[in-house]
Amino acid sequence: MMFGGVFSELRDVRRAQGKRYALEPLLCAIVMSIRSGSASASLRKMQVFIEEQLPNLNRLFGTSWRKAPCWVAIREFLLGLDEQELERAFREHANRQVSPPPGRQFIAIDGKALRGSADRVKDTAARQLVSAFDHDSLIVLGHIEVDDKSNEIPAAQALIESFGLSGRVFTLGALHCPKKR
Repeated sequence: MMFGGVFSELRDVRRAQGKRYALEPLLCAIVMSIRSGSASASLRKMQVFIEEQLPNLNRLFGTSWRKAPCWVAIREFLLGLDEQELERAFREHANRQVSPPPGRQFIAIDGKALRGSADRVKDTAARQLVSAFDHDSLIVLGHIEVDDKSNEIPAAQALIESFGLSGRVFTLGALHCPKKR
């Protein structure tokens, strides 16, 4: 059970022959590579991180990987994950980490465009996400994708409602203060 069992409930949809690397250790290795800065560059950097850290990862995860998965395998693995299931797992983990202090809890809501998600050839805009960040616990509570035909405002409202939080102070950017309604 790694990372507090965050990924232990995820379903592995790969065929039996495609499971050289177990889901939970592989996903944990990918998250660790992202946290080390590999994601800002490429899937190849994730592969390099896992190669460089292979002895440490084997010891940490109790695995016996002889080599790191190639970047194509990492890509296929990530594409096969269920986004909603992964989001649910991260939210449950975040909720276990957050213990509101007495008084107010401040949560920042902010939207961002995902780098590299736009495609000029296919004429598609960048994917937009709205995230909620807990100031006290310093953890992202969750995020939601902004609908193509909408904007950040309804997505932020839906995100706040999905948490079911009350008695909190939410901070949002000026975009959420429209002149006309």
